[in-house]
Amino acid sequence: MHDQDRQGEFHRADPAYRRQMQLALALTIVLGTVALLALRWWLARLGAHAGTGDLETYETWLHRLLAGLCLVLAAAAAGFGQWLYRTARATAQERRWPPTAMRTSSDVRIRWLTSADALVTQLRGGAFALFALAIVLAGWSVWLFRS
Repeated sequence: MHDQDRQGEFHRADPAYRRQMQLALALTIVLGTVALLALRWWLARLGAHAGTGDLETYETWLHRLLAGLCLVLAAAAAGFGQWLYRTARATAQERRWPPTAMRTSSDVRIRWLTSADALVTQLRGGAFALFALAIVLAGWSVWLFRS
């Protein structure tokens, strides 16, 4: 096989993709900080009124908040699992990592044949684990909404 002697080949980075990823990271940090500050404010307000309010109402709202968080995490796990499975399928078809259509933020050394095949097994296992996590989180959110 002529593909086995390809040593030192690199999949070149996409500078526009790198900028998009840096912007996405910065935006995620800002949104996460705002969400944490809002949660801190809400919990402080909740703690200040906990002695005077109806505790069942607070418990209900806390269950709803946790259930919503579980749904968001389940959707993220399912989406990432789907992307991982598609990447594994493309890698298996080309027997090359990364697949030619994949955009990368830095130069990546290409893995061929059996090395890529071993990676496909790992990617599929990770995808199925993420799908299982998404199902568990979705089930837990349903339980929180009903309790």
